Amino acid sequence: MKNIKHLIFSFFIIFSLISCSDNDTNESFEFGESFDRNKMDTFLSILEEDNLGMGSVAIFKDGQLDYQKSYGQADIANGISATAQTKYRIASITKTFTASMIMQLIEENSLTLSTTLDNYFPELPNSSLITIEHLLRHRSGLFNYTDTAYGTDIVTQPATQQQLIDLFVQNETVFQPNEQTLYSNTNYVVLGFIIESIDQKSFSDALRDRITIPLGLTNTYNGGTIETINNEALSYNLQSSNWVLAIETNTTLVNGTGSIVSNPEDLNTFYYELFAGNVVSQTSLQSMQNMVENYGFGMFTIPFFQKIAFGHTGQLDGFQSATLHFPNDNVTVSHTFNGVSMPSNDVLIGILSIYSGLEYTLP
Repeated sequence: MKNIKHLIFSFFIIFSLISCSDNDTNESFEFGESFDRNKMDTFLSILEEDNLGMGSVAIFKDGQLDYQKSYGQADIANGISATAQTKYRIASITKTFTASMIMQLIEENSLTLSTTLDNYFPELPNSSLITIEHLLRHRSGLFNYTDTAYGTDIVTQPATQQQLIDLFVQNETVFQPNEQTLYSNTNYVVLGFIIESIDQKSFSDALRDRITIPLGLTNTYNGGTIETINNEALSYNLQSSNWVLAIETNTTLVNGTGSIVSNPEDLNTFYYELFAGNVVSQTSLQSMQNMVENYGFGMFTIPFFQKIAFGHTGQLDGFQSATLHFPNDNVTVSHTFNGVSMPSNDVLIGILSIYSGLEYTLP
């Protein structure tokens, strides 16, 4: 028996060190002002050549693509290189999409932030006390099901809604609702189920109808079995200087919390349109940005020196991902990895430092 969290489900990566790189500065700086594109290219090429990472990055300025590069392999065995069209499992960035759809339902008067869980799943512990807002903020007290011990093969098998609800009931709660914030993937699986219940369609179809079609996100959808013929990347872990194919989680286990497939340009478009008021209303967006213990609705704050971004990160199998939107600069940065050796936080420090024209020593 192994702990499933260590295998596949460590979604939440806190960027507390993103402002603590080796070029500490209190000076003001601007993103993208004649940044050194050759240095950025060189940095990402070093990651590939030294087996420090594989993936894709895109940077938007004022909603327009300012930089894009893909590096490494999407499928090593078949020699398929990553391109701008390569799609990756984005893991917990899924939560921003789920939260946005919940806010749309609230705007449609289908539920409220104070609606309690017993309206949908009365069998869940504390269901009469847990609200939609508690779920969005990770303040429900529901046990994080991805901390549950399983055999290594269980994650490759499909799971039904009832099987997951039974698991949530079995694991009970770890604190009373609204006592504290504790990141739990259970919250967003339940929110995904609520979306399905209200819309009377699958999470995949709700995502398509509410988000991807209206925004024209042609490379974003709820994931299934990875298909490299469809420009989907496999994921890898580094072992003895070689990339080894990672286990592939069945996405039915993570619907609503970590199941979406996308690429950096689509992620940037989604965040840009979200903050432009084209996904939810400005009132709903303000609610999403309202932080309690540094977690809002499907997003948290990420510092880079004196600048503050809103965004999310994710990790699933060998995939890691991050999307950061700096509203005061109207800059959006997304990076999707399908292989990580150098810590992804350090990679993002490098990308943001170079894009800002700050001093940065290449690895």
